[in-house]
Amino acid sequence: MKKQISKLIYTFFVFLSPLTTFAQSADDEFSSFSFTGSSGLEMPYRLHSPSMEASTAIPLIIYLHGAGGWGAGNVKQISGGNTHGARLWLKPEIAAENPAYVMAPQIPNPQQWGAPGSEELSPYANVLMELIDQMKSEFLIDENRVYIMGQSLGGIGVWDIIAKRPNIFAAGIPVCGMGNTERIVNAQRVALWAFHGAMDATIPVAGSREMVTSLEVAKGNIRYTEYPDVGHNSWERAFADPRLPQWLFSNIRGQSRK
Repeated sequence: MKKQISKLIYTFFVFLSPLTTFAQSADDEFSSFSFTGSSGLEMPYRLHSPSMEASTAIPLIIYLHGAGGWGAGNVKQISGGNTHGARLWLKPEIAAENPAYVMAPQIPNPQQWGAPGSEELSPYANVLMELIDQMKSEFLIDENRVYIMGQSLGGIGVWDIIAKRPNIFAAGIPVCGMGNTERIVNAQRVALWAFHGAMDATIPVAGSREMVTSLEVAKGNIRYTEYPDVGHNSWERAFADPRLPQWLFSNIRGQSRK
C-alpha cells in the first residue's frame, strides 16, 4: 500500500490490513475505523488525515478519551467533553503549519487505558500499540514525532503508557491524571506537559503533583500547569493554552526539550 494517501482517497477507497475495517461517517473531519488486535479485542477509532497528499513524513497524534468517551459507537471520544483534545489539532491555523494524523481510539466501559498497578500495559493499551505499529507501516508517519495525550481516564493512560513504552513517543500531555510514581522515571527523556485543576474532586491534584515531583527528582523533561480554581474539567483550559501546539510540535524523539 502506498504511504502517500490523500484524504479523498483515504475516505472513499482504503486498503488496510485484514484486521482493520472502514465505515462511512457523517463526520467531515474524522473517518471511522475498527481495529482488531492479536488478542481478539476490537477497538473502534477515528482518524483524521491531512487534506494534502503527504510528500514528507508527518506527525501522529493519539488522543485518549476520558470516561465520557466510553462506548462502542465510535462517536463519544471526539464529541462532548472530548472535543477539546481531539479536535484542537484540526483547527486551520494549527493544521496549516503542522499537518498531522490525529487518531482517537475508543474503549468500552469499564475498560481502562492505564494499569498503574501492573507491570504490563492494559489489554486495550496493548491493542493501541499494535494499531500504532500498523499506522507506521501504512502511512508516511514521522516515527520521531509520535505524540500522545489524554484527559482523566485518558490522562492516567498517558502516564502509564509512556512509562512502559517510553521509546515510542516524543511527547505526551496528561491532563488530570495520575500514575505510578516509581515507574514514570523510565520516561525521563520524553517531553511531558501535565495539567491539573487544584479543586479536582474526581482525580485529586496530588495525582499529577506526585508524578511531576518524581520526574523533577529524576531530572526529567517535565512541565506542569496547575489551575487554582478549576475542578476536574481542567482539559478545557489545558487544550486552550495557545502555547501548547508550538511546544508539542517542537519535540522530536531523542531530542525533546522543555
